[in-house]
Amino acid sequence: MIVNHNLSAMNAYNRSKNNNINASKAMEKLSTGLSINRAGDNAAGLSISEKMMAQIRGLQQAERNIQDGVSFLQTAEGALEEIENPNLQRMRELVVQAGNDTLTKEDRDIIQQEIDQIKKSIDDIANYTEFNGIKPLSPPAIKEPPKWTPGNADIMFIIDRTGSMGGAIEKVKSNIDGFVNRLNSNGVDVKLGLVTYGEVNSGEPVIKKEFTGDLNTFKANLNSISVYGGGDYYESGLEGIADPTNGAITYSFRDEAPKHFILVTDAPVHDNNADLDGGDNLSTLDIDGVANDLKSKGIKLTVVSNMYGETNTQLKRLSDPTGGDYLDISGNFGTQLDALAGKIMIEAGAEYDGEDMPAITLQVGANSKEVFKVELYDTRTFKIGLNDVQVDPIEEIQNALSNIDNTIALISGRRAKYGSYVNALEHINNNVTNYSLNLEAANSRILDTDMAKETINLSKTSIMQEASSAMLKQANNLPNGVLELLRKE
Repeated sequence: MIVNHNLSAMNAYNRSKNNNINASKAMEKLSTGLSINRAGDNAAGLSISEKMMAQIRGLQQAERNIQDGVSFLQTAEGALEEIENPNLQRMRELVVQAGNDTLTKEDRDIIQQEIDQIKKSIDDIANYTEFNGIKPLSPPAIKEPPKWTPGNADIMFIIDRTGSMGGAIEKVKSNIDGFVNRLNSNGVDVKLGLVTYGEVNSGEPVIKKEFTGDLNTFKANLNSISVYGGGDYYESGLEGIADPTNGAITYSFRDEAPKHFILVTDAPVHDNNADLDGGDNLSTLDIDGVANDLKSKGIKLTVVSNMYGETNTQLKRLSDPTGGDYLDISGNFGTQLDALAGKIMIEAGAEYDGEDMPAITLQVGANSKEVFKVELYDTRTFKIGLNDVQVDPIEEIQNALSNIDNTIALISGRRAKYGSYVNALEHINNNVTNYSLNLEAANSRILDTDMAKETINLSKTSIMQEASSAMLKQANNLPNGVLELLRKE
């Protein structure tokens, strides 16, 4: 028997201490519901669980991202629906109505006003539809107004100066500022030429003015026109175009510039009848030959004249083959010139800078490169083919109908694409949800406490605690036997 070291008590104490630690861990697991409360509980399990948790939380956020993306696309598609119906459908209805010859010019002007208002409504929808500050149908706001890239245009006015043309010439004078300023303000370098003609067969000459880039000089040339002569039905328009000395064809054009002739007259032209095409044979020039020559030189000839009768039929043989327009001399000349300026701007190579539509990227997964791209489209009228919808003159109606039909098909296609995006995102969302649930289950098996098992452990450790405490008390009493021995001696 020894008294310096009570090994039995020390052993009982160690067992009691271990039982207390085990009981503490069991209670901690039961109180937190987690089987891993610190790295020491399960180092490998903790590492796996944390990686799973990163995936789970990433997937949960991806679900929210997908739902936001669906809402964004539904906002865009809803706006496109409003553009298509009622706006485009109403515009088409109006153009069909305007195509009826029972309407007067004043009726068509009223219809044009409503069409212009519909175009403004479409632009408003495109410009002001937003989702969280993002515009799905127009480019993002920029600090500076959009600019056009520079372009060039050579434009020749060929004007009939016979006695009946005074009113038409005044229209050209009063609207030339707006026409040229629109081109200049959008970066187009314009050079202007002016040729006037009378009745050549009566000795009235073709007069050619200088080719100038200065608007004031050109206006001075316009103001110098003296209206006189004429008297018969036909006039010398072909000479104004193609006279070998002073015709518009003799100007020195810039190689890189689109070339436009604008013939302003209220009468048909003298035409050589050598090809038996019905000409009056009072000109050395043939109308079809002049048209083919212009076309071969890349020159478009736009006619401003009467919309009826022989004048219309004959002069279209100049405008149609060259790709030019035919405008109503009695119509709203300012509006028609403005539309023509828009076409010239495009031909001059002028386009908006810095207005590309951004692509939307949705993070639809928990990891890098798990993204979904959404392509957006600019839906302002000048971007969807509605910049030049005119119902006056009546010949423009077929072009307007074609443009509107193309735009309706375009908008329907974009709506279908947005719908396909929504369907794809919903499928991705279903997969993300399943993925997240399966990871949650796997992580639960690693991280969560088996409550029944830990309750058993707690009961066992509680019994062991009580037993070790009792044994420790007994072990502490063992040295008392030594005292009894000492007492007997």
